Amino acid sequence: MRVGILIPTRGVVMQSARRPPLEECWTMARLADETGYDAVWVGDSVVAKPRLEPLTTLAYLAGITTRVRLGTAVLLPALRHPVVLAHQIANVDQISRGRVVLGLGVGWSLPSAEREWAACGAHHKRRVRRLEEHVEVWRLLWRGEPVMRAGEDWTLEDHTIGPLPWTAAGPPVLITAGNRGELLDAQFDRFARLGDGIITTYIDAEECRLVRERAEEAMARRGRPRADFPLCVYTTVRMDDDPRAAERDTRAFLDAYYGGGVHQRGTMGLGPADVVIAALRRYAAAGVTDLCVRFIGHDQLAQLERFTREVLPVLASISR
Repeated sequence: MRVGILIPTRGVVMQSARRPPLEECWTMARLADETGYDAVWVGDSVVAKPRLEPLTTLAYLAGITTRVRLGTAVLLPALRHPVVLAHQIANVDQISRGRVVLGLGVGWSLPSAEREWAACGAHHKRRVRRLEEHVEVWRLLWRGEPVMRAGEDWTLEDHTIGPLPWTAAGPPVLITAGNRGELLDAQFDRFARLGDGIITTYIDAEECRLVRERAEEAMARRGRPRADFPLCVYTTVRMDDDPRAAERDTRAFLDAYYGGGVHQRGTMGLGPADVVIAALRRYAAAGVTDLCVRFIGHDQLAQLERFTREVLPVLASISR
């Protein structure tokens, strides 16, 4: 099981929008690169949950790391223009020599999300189809051949882009499915048509088995039978010798992070190392191939350092 960390691009802006402590982000990325983590991930939001912009941040991280994959957990394509975004992603993939991994989502069905779409000139109710359109257009442009195609707000007339992604296939695309344990047929069908893997969050370890089963069935129906696709879980960790303190700090941080009303379900590692390891082992046993670990609190660098000392050596030995 590969282990990556979420860079606190939201957490640092929560501390100060004018002078966020950015060095914490860069130090965490360098530490992950040097100590054996597989990936560093960044989230996405424009006005609903303000944070560092994901793609420009990944471009900077590409320049200060050499090995880790650079992922979005998750990017909201429907807030953006598909042709411009195809160009930006390919550019970052070239800068990083093919280390980009795209976790993609459609966003929450909350009033704050609807207002975010409106602020960006996008249609919240069309966000699912817009995400699909993005992936379709990206892959056409990433082939390097002239494209003739038109959408609602774009027209390609024998156009190409450059640079192209580092590899012909382009960055892997992980589609959200099973979030909060909601096993919706449309999500699995979307993955089966467009995705290379699944990324999910706020989900119990036992539910991950169902996600994999449903995804395999959907791929078979779409004529793409495959059992070895990546299944990435975005999970939350707060290390503390006192599990009650870890739970209290997690609740307070997530309320501030999301503005309240957030699910705290799923297997989260809250407590000392043995509790965290046991929780994350359950993910591995359920067929999870990748973890995106989000640390809780304003001491995330210290949390990463402790996780690296006490948890990572054990997780490194876990295989599916």
